[in-house]
Amino acid sequence: MNIPAVINFMYPNVDMLKDFEVWDNGPEPVLRPGAETKGRVRYEIKPPDTGEQPVEGVHYRNGINYNLLTEGEDYDLVERGPYIAVWKLDVPQPTEEELQAAWEAYQDAEANKPPVLTDMEQLQQENVMLRAQNQALTERADFIEDIIAEMAAQVYS
Repeated sequence: MNIPAVINFMYPNVDMLKDFEVWDNGPEPVLRPGAETKGRVRYEIKPPDTGEQPVEGVHYRNGINYNLLTEGEDYDLVERGPYIAVWKLDVPQPTEEELQAAWEAYQDAEANKPPVLTDMEQLQQENVMLRAQNQALTERADFIEDIIAEMAAQVYS
């Protein structure tokens, strides 16, 4: 599913650069149960001053070092796919079901859309139409000429 195209289909006046963002982070690691403590590492941010108690988020942060873990045993790589990461519109963010329904409607609309013609094809179509109009005008002029000739024959006889 092309999420930006679907959102533009649902809300035609949105600006993709300001109103929403769609991200795709690729494969992301997901820890299996029990691996949280195995790969936990304390990263120093700033050493505390003398006599100061270290505070998480200020002096250190806890994180997972995936180099200490084994893929398939401690964690799995999972493909999340594209998702709406930023939503700044006044309307509620659409659910996955709403996006899927809009995607199907979008595909139907695209299938029923007339094909986009190149400049040369457009000129050829216009040329055919103008020739048909010209032929119709010529036939009409011939018909009027014949009527005038018949009227003149009746008037002068």
